[in-house]
Amino acid sequence: MKRSWKILIVLVIISIAGGAFYFYKQKNSKKNATLETVYPTIGNIVQTITATGRLQPIDQVDVGTEVSGTVSKIYTDFNQQVEKGQVLLQIDPLKAKARVQQTRAAYRSAENERQYQKRNYERTLELFEKGSVAKIELETAEYKYINAQNSLINSKSNLEQAELDLDNCTIKSPIDGIVLSRAVEAGQTVAASLSAPTLFTLARDLNQMEVKADVDEADIGMVKTGQKVEFSVDAFPNDKFTGEVQEVRLSPNISSNVVTYTVVIKANNPEQKLLPGMTANCNIIVEEALQVLTIPLRALQFKPDENTPGYVPPSSGGEGHFSGGGREGREGGGRGGGREGGGKRENQNKNRVWVLGTNGSLSVQRVNLGLSDGAKIQVLDGVDAATSIVIGVQVANEKSGQATSSPFMPQRNTKSGGAMKTRL
Repeated sequence: MKRSWKILIVLVIISIAGGAFYFYKQKNSKKNATLETVYPTIGNIVQTITATGRLQPIDQVDVGTEVSGTVSKIYTDFNQQVEKGQVLLQIDPLKAKARVQQTRAAYRSAENERQYQKRNYERTLELFEKGSVAKIELETAEYKYINAQNSLINSKSNLEQAELDLDNCTIKSPIDGIVLSRAVEAGQTVAASLSAPTLFTLARDLNQMEVKADVDEADIGMVKTGQKVEFSVDAFPNDKFTGEVQEVRLSPNISSNVVTYTVVIKANNPEQKLLPGMTANCNIIVEEALQVLTIPLRALQFKPDENTPGYVPPSSGGEGHFSGGGREGREGGGRGGGREGGGKRENQNKNRVWVLGTNGSLSVQRVNLGLSDGAKIQVLDGVDAATSIVIGVQVANEKSGQATSSPFMPQRNTKSGGAMKTRL
């Protein structure tokens, strides 16, 4: 019996010591806690859609040939400026000239035949009117005359085609521009039997370029004509180029069940740094708010606990700490025990921030939010530039003297900067 009492006394002493140690640690933890606060700042919020595309000239022409033959001479080369009508290439014209002579001779023969059949028809008609020949002879003469006329028309058409082929042996530039590519060499044989082979690719003006970017179907609804675009290329990673959405094409591109739409972006290229074929990494600006009041997104994620300096739990009169309190605030702050209540409080916290008062106490302030760029968010009303907003808490390590973040608080981004520490 005495042994049981001794064990009970020992357990009571251990419990009292453990409780004292716990409250000491809680008090010491709260004493060494450091609040991180920021003030709302004026900045720009820009919402963008990312896309990748290829640069190309706005007006690009492939110059081909309609005749077959051997390339006898080339008059231009890569990157050279050309004018409309300037000779680019010459195909050996010997075969074309021979065909012109043949068709011209055939045309002259057809002309002689037509004249002969015309005179024969006129004589036969005169004799028929005098009753000297039968009607069948007149019909035969008329038939031969009509055939001679048709043969003349056919011969004339063949002659015009042969002369056109001779002219096409000289390839001329259809536009004023610059030579992007040359696909043939002198002495090479080109065949135009099935399709016209491409000899040159010309661009009208490299001072104006366009990007054909592929935008995902989930984002295409936000892209409109006239929106600004910022893009970069791998050749100049430190340079930012600007453009404008010129066209949103309705035809979908489907590849491996991924649907994208082509967005045509027009961009100026006065320094001609942008070259055809470059990959453009585009940011299409779908919405922006310039010079507005902003706060870090961390401010919306911060939630204090009983160890946070200046925080008064709802059960100890915390209802008054919700600015604009009301029934909704009391329900969200004081009742979050159940699943439904906890979810409601979490949703309300998205439009609330914790504010540090002049007396060191924490209170909740409702805010109306606007655009967000993933790092900061626009504040429409609820706080001003003089409001001290809590974004985190750190607890000092007594042994090392270094501050460590509470595992229950959002972790601080050391690169963002701008945060203030308040020791209470």
